[in-house]
Amino acid sequence: MTRYFIMRHGETVYNRHQRLQSNTIHTPLTRLGCDQATRMGAALHAALGTGAPVHVHVSDTGRALQTLALIAEETGWDWFAAARSADLREIAMGSWCERSYADVEADVGPIRLPGYLLRPAPDGEDYRAVAARLARWLAGPGAAPGDHVVVMHGLSSRVLRGILTGAPVHPALGAPIAPSLVQGAIALIVAGVESLLLGSAQGESPA
Repeated sequence: MTRYFIMRHGETVYNRHQRLQSNTIHTPLTRLGCDQATRMGAALHAALGTGAPVHVHVSDTGRALQTLALIAEETGWDWFAAARSADLREIAMGSWCERSYADVEADVGPIRLPGYLLRPAPDGEDYRAVAARLARWLAGPGAAPGDHVVVMHGLSSRVLRGILTGAPVHPALGAPIAPSLVQGAIALIVAGVESLLLGSAQGESPA
């Protein structure tokens, strides 16, 4: 049986201040984000224990790696052994990165869409491209049998969960997108069926 434990990184200073994050510049966790990561680690430790083999995957961004470091303190996993992948990164937001939502919207109009989604940047990545790289990841590292722990991002994790659960393709964005979850949540997907190991539905910023 293959199980996927999928989560977004803990809250960052950019989340706190409503700024669009880059995949190449480290955006550190806040104290709340560190607490969220620690709680995720405790929940994973309770669910998986320390002896069972598990595939640990992480986006190669600083905020995801910092989240995994705190998770690993709780679980006893080797942080250095985790498989890093650019395929697990957040949707790339081009020249909008590092700017506040309000600042970008003052220039181009609304970018926050219903359902805690973001409008793609003209010089960034669209949701179809995110789905393509995540499908590639699922056909590669994500295809091994067993338990997979995946630390990634708000929007890209929703696309991954959408693919795994067979969610309908979003009519405007062109990719399957699962419902949004709060930072600190862990989605467990087994045989296409999702449940929550920790956390709840979204009530925070998208990325």
